[in-house]
Parts: sequence; C-alpha cells; structure tokens
Amino acid sequence: MTEREKTAGKAAGSKMAGAWLCIAVCFMLFLYAPLELLFTNQDEFWFDAYILTPPMLVVFAAGCGCGILLFALLGKLHEKTYRIGLAAGLTGYLGLYIQGNFLAEGLPTLDGELIDWSLYSGERIKSVIAWAAVAAVVITLFCKLRGEVFARVVRGVSIGMTLMLGLTLLTLAVTNDGFSKKPGMSVTTENMFDMSRDTNFVILLLDAVDAQTLEGMMEAEPEYQDIFTDFTFYNNVVAAYPYTQHSIPYILSGSWYENEKAFKEYEKEAYASSPFLETMENAGYRMGFYEAELLPDNGGMGRFENILSNDRGVEDTWAFVRWQMLMTGFKYAPYDLKRFSFVNPKAFSTLKITPEGKTLFTPSNIAFYDGVLHEELRIGDQKCFRFIHVDGGHVPFIYNENVEEIPEESGSYEDNLRACLTMTKAYLKKLREGGVYDNSVIIVMADHGYNWLDPHGRQNPAFFVKGVNETHDFAVSDAPVSFEDLQEAYQRLLNGADGGSVFDWKSGDQRDRRFLFYEYLKEDYMVEYIQPGQAHDTEAMYETGNIFSR
Repeated sequence: MTEREKTAGKAAGSKMAGAWLCIAVCFMLFLYAPLELLFTNQDEFWFDAYILTPPMLVVFAAGCGCGILLFALLGKLHEKTYRIGLAAGLTGYLGLYIQGNFLAEGLPTLDGELIDWSLYSGERIKSVIAWAAVAAVVITLFCKLRGEVFARVVRGVSIGMTLMLGLTLLTLAVTNDGFSKKPGMSVTTENMFDMSRDTNFVILLLDAVDAQTLEGMMEAEPEYQDIFTDFTFYNNVVAAYPYTQHSIPYILSGSWYENEKAFKEYEKEAYASSPFLETMENAGYRMGFYEAELLPDNGGMGRFENILSNDRGVEDTWAFVRWQMLMTGFKYAPYDLKRFSFVNPKAFSTLKITPEGKTLFTPSNIAFYDGVLHEELRIGDQKCFRFIHVDGGHVPFIYNENVEEIPEESGSYEDNLRACLTMTKAYLKKLREGGVYDNSVIIVMADHGYNWLDPHGRQNPAFFVKGVNETHDFAVSDAPVSFEDLQEAYQRLLNGADGGSVFDWKSGDQRDRRFLFYEYLKEDYMVEYIQPGQAHDTEAMYETGNIFSR
C-alpha cells in the first residue's frame, strides 16, 4: 500500500468517526433508553417492544441521518472544525450516558405530583461535576492526540459502548420477558351507566382518599356528611399496599402478592380465580370493570363486558414518540434541562387504539363527572356489578370543588377531595333519580390513604358502605377493619347484610393488621408492617422483619 493510500485510508477512517458517533448517540437515546425503561417496568406500560420499536427505529434513522449530514458539513468547512465537532459530540455522549445510568437514582418519581426542584440541589451539583469531568477528559484527549488518533478513539468508544448497550438490552429483554407480545385489549366506558332494576353491586373507588383527612373535612363541614346518608363510614381501615397497582387486584381477590412470581402472572391469576368475581358471575351479574391502569390479559378479562379486543398500536404516533423522548430526557438530560422533560407515564394509556365506535375509559375526575351529569342511566333486568376507579384525590392536585381543572400550583389535596365529594354526591343522586339506589349495594372507597409528609402514611383509606334497602342517618364506626376482611364483607352484602354489620370487628376491639410497604416504582422490595393501633397512626406501626423481594 502506498503512502498516499495509507493517508487516504486514515482520512476515511477519521471521517467515519462522526458517523459512528451519531449511531452511538442515537442508539442510546432513541432505542436503548426507551426499551430499557420498558423492559425494567413491564407492568407499568400497556405497550410492548413490538409496538415501541418501529416508530423509534424511524426516529433513530432520522437522527443518524441528520447527525451524519452535520458532520459532513463540518468536514467540508475545515478538518479542525470536524474534530471540534467530534470532541463536542463525544462530550455530550459520555455526559448523557453517565447522567442516565449513574445519576438517575436520586431523581423524583414521575407519579404526577408537582416536582419541587429546589429539593434536589444535590443532584444538580453531581450533574455539574460529572459533565465538567467528562469535558475535561475529552479536552485533554483532543489537545494531546493527533487528529486521526483522536478520531480513532471516538470511533472505538462509540462502537464499544454501542455493543455494550446492545448486549445489556438483550439481557434485559431475556430476563424481563421482553419478547412477549401483550394482548390487544382495551378498557372502554361501554355500559358504565347501565344498571338493573333487580340488584346492583357498585364499588366506586376514589384513588388516594385518606380517611383521617376526609373525616376532618366532614367534621368541619357537616353538610358533606349528608352525601352519605344511609352509609356507614369506617374510619379505622388498614389497606394492603401503599399504591394502586397491587391494591386493586387484592381488593377484588383477597390474594396477597409477595414478589414470589412476576406481578403480571399474579395479576392474571388474581382476576381469573377471584372467589368474589366468580360468585358474581355465577349469580348472573353483568360485570363492568372500569380500571385504566389494568394491563388486560386473556385471563379472566372475558367476564367484563367493557373490556374489548382492539387493534394493537397507538392512536397518535407523534405524541407517543414525543412522550418517549421526554421520558428519556428526564433521565438522561443534564440536571437543569430535566424540568423541561416531564411527562406522566400514565398518559400513555390515552394513546391506545380504541375499538371502533367505543370510548377508552380514562380515570379523569372530569370525564367521570361529565358522564354522571350527561350520560343516560339505562335500566335493565339483569343484575349488574360495576367497579369504577377514578383519580379521586390522587396527584396532581388539579381539581376544584366543582370538578373543574385548575392550575396545579394553586390546587391542594383538600381541593381534590372536595371534587371527590361533588362527584360522589352527583353519582348517588343519579342512582336515586334512576330508581336503582335502594336496590344497590354501594361501596365508596379508596385503594390506599395519602400522606404528603410521610410516604409510609398511606395505610388508612376511606371506606363507606351501604347495603340493599338500607336507610338511616350517616353513621361512623372506628372498628379495626382490614382489607383482609373485604371478601367476607362482599359475601355478607350479597346475602342482604347492612353496612353496619359486614365486619365482625367492633369499636374498641384491639387487633394486629398487616400492611406491605414499598416505595413507588420499587415494588420488588416489600417490607411487612403490623398496625396494632389506630389505622392512621404511622408511629404505632412496626416492621416484622419479613422482607419480600425479587
């Protein structure tokens, strides 16, 4: 090979460094990051890799094309300009990698709550130090190495890290069942306001309504108590889990999940083998399950008349891609840019393709309230079971007492609870006016409590209940009740019991009640607590030493 050929080869290799860097950056941001998030949070998203990958491949290809074109233009301008571009690109690539893979643990969770970024100043300092260190290393290499040597370093780092991330992604896919295809099923609003002139069993679940907080509001404003005439309010209830995902299958099945298997396997079995649901089905109830966070599976879902098959895919591909990129930005962007990358992962449920002519169920308080006010209540002969889960008191705090959306910064938890009371009042009024209130078992409850000062203080949910043809003034009981008692309570209600006699426990009884705590998005590590005192008393709870982890 002649000297000219060697020189030409080195020049070509140098030019290829820019292309490899573009491929590396785009692979990490547009393929690795969203797929890694999906594989490690399979139970949080309704879509799978087969739905996620095609649009992100388009973004990957477009990003590579634009990046390669940019480096080609830099090369045309001047060789040094091209090398400066390589240095800047390598700095950005390494900085993003470190930010997203080593500095993400201390970030706030994306649960819809307004983020106070001033609480994370330590994360900002770590971010600045990391980016400064990366920039110093790259600048040193840029100054010390010849142009073609520096280009080879960039190319080697790009190829090596891409292979490493690719192998990591493959491992995550294998270990997290990433190659499975999720069924195309949607939770619709179909028949939500269909009721029976025979018998109805209604569970209206208002998310994150804390019993103690709500009771304080009802004592301060007694007119709220009038909403629950005929009901018994149990203010001393201990839930099962601190968050919705595990609480709802437990509420309907009575089966504990202790990380002994994949959660989606448990969820499938819980709904498919629930004694309560089986009893309702055998008794001939039309069953509706209005739960937006449900990951519909074939197991047990066919019994619900509102869960329908649909085409797999997304309604709005651009919004789907944009939200994926925002979530990537929240994890990988430098600290001061993260606040512009906020998206609530629950929003993805609104992008699922809906069966033709149907409406996708959404937990929005406003959507439910609008339905209560404007949808026709259709009365039939067959008995009906309705389980309806709406946002209730859950963050973000964007509802006022009239169930209107307000700016999050001006809202409060109490405002959300007032919206809950308004919705409940309107729903009960609708049932009364439709002539199906008296012949209905009605439970108004929360899946867990809420405490904005202590994440452990979510064990005391609100619970109201009335039986068929039950009439009396609003009643309150401080009997030590647990979600472990729900299955027997349901059966007693089906047998004609009133709300005040569905539990064996009475006021003044002492009892140890179980609660499994975990941190949000860290459900693979559960800690068992016992509550020997009043449900709301977090200080009375103690750890048993039992840990359930995967």
